[in-house]
Amino acid sequence: MERDWWWIFDPRISLRARAAALVGGSTVLFTVLFAWLTGVMFQRSVERQVGATFETLAFQMSDKLDRVIAQRQHELRLAAGLSPFRSASLAPAERRRMIESVQDESRDFAWIGFADPSGQLTATTRRIMEGTPVDSRPWFRAGRERDYYGSLNDLPALARELAASDDDRSTRFLDLAVPVSATDGAPLGVLGAHLHWNWAREVQNSVVPETARRERIGVTVYSASGEVLLDSGGSGWTQPPEAPALNDRNFRGILRENTSGGTTYLTGYARSRGFHEFRGFGWVVTVRQPAELVFAPVAELQRRIAAWGLTLAGVLIVVSWLSAGRIARRLHSIGMAADRIRQGDILTVMPIPRGDGEIATLCGSLGTMVDDFRKKQEALTEENERLQATRPPVPTARSADRDRG
Repeated sequence: MERDWWWIFDPRISLRARAAALVGGSTVLFTVLFAWLTGVMFQRSVERQVGATFETLAFQMSDKLDRVIAQRQHELRLAAGLSPFRSASLAPAERRRMIESVQDESRDFAWIGFADPSGQLTATTRRIMEGTPVDSRPWFRAGRERDYYGSLNDLPALARELAASDDDRSTRFLDLAVPVSATDGAPLGVLGAHLHWNWAREVQNSVVPETARRERIGVTVYSASGEVLLDSGGSGWTQPPEAPALNDRNFRGILRENTSGGTTYLTGYARSRGFHEFRGFGWVVTVRQPAELVFAPVAELQRRIAAWGLTLAGVLIVVSWLSAGRIARRLHSIGMAADRIRQGDILTVMPIPRGDGEIATLCGSLGTMVDDFRKKQEALTEENERLQATRPPVPTARSADRDRG
């Protein structure tokens, strides 16, 4: 029965196709499985390493923010504790000179002012708002009793006052205040200060530099209520994602965020815990990068594994096709010789390949079996001929009649 030309590619009847399909399929399956397992393991490793780095950066920034606030409060406390400053008879000009020297030591202070017990500002840096009542301000009311750490507020009036004498253009300030007691222990007033918020940007750049924007690494500071206090914009967003939902007991860690914008981020976070006497505001600092960029090396590795695996599969398919073709040709020659012998061609010799392989052994055994069969057939033929020659002739009817006559 003559087959169609494409039978050689049918693994059901073609040894070549079966070997190629088995070897190629196994190689492809192994490649897919190996690429997947490698990707999973490498992705976990990358997530641990990069996530730990982001967590550390977030903690460092949170810690620096707390330290700067605590340090500025400490400077206010030192100024308020100086003996001349605690004198009730100190002239406003001298008091102003002292607080201006504190401001000169740290440019983080946008404004420092001293309010008497009635809430009247009697001495301020650069005379800004001097003589203004502040008895209703939270920093004054709370600062009469204890150290006060205020939240971040917009103070456009102060920003306008500073515009003529300061290069800072931020309208957001952080309030600090400490109580001032006279040398005899009697309340003398409150020393308050507004900190520039731009120092937080300097802290952010010292921890996560601007070059990180190239890798779309973004830093965001959230208040305890989730308000965005500072954002580097490094991850390419116009508006940063909402603050991650964290357990109150989680002060730092790593998580994957699925944002409403459809982007998944690998995020390291740290919650403010304060420094020394400063107990912190509960701010949350996050360092984010899109997951697709974080795991880009993983995807690249999987692509390389797939490319090399498919190349190897192609080579093995060709090798197995050629090797199986060689075996198939040997088996075909044996089959053809067997068919000729079956059809009565007793002179046909079974092919015997060279070598000690299994095919050569099979062919040799078949050839020996056929030779033995041929010899036995020849011996049987000779024996039949000999028997025919020695057997007496069988009398016929005519010869019998002739013998009776």
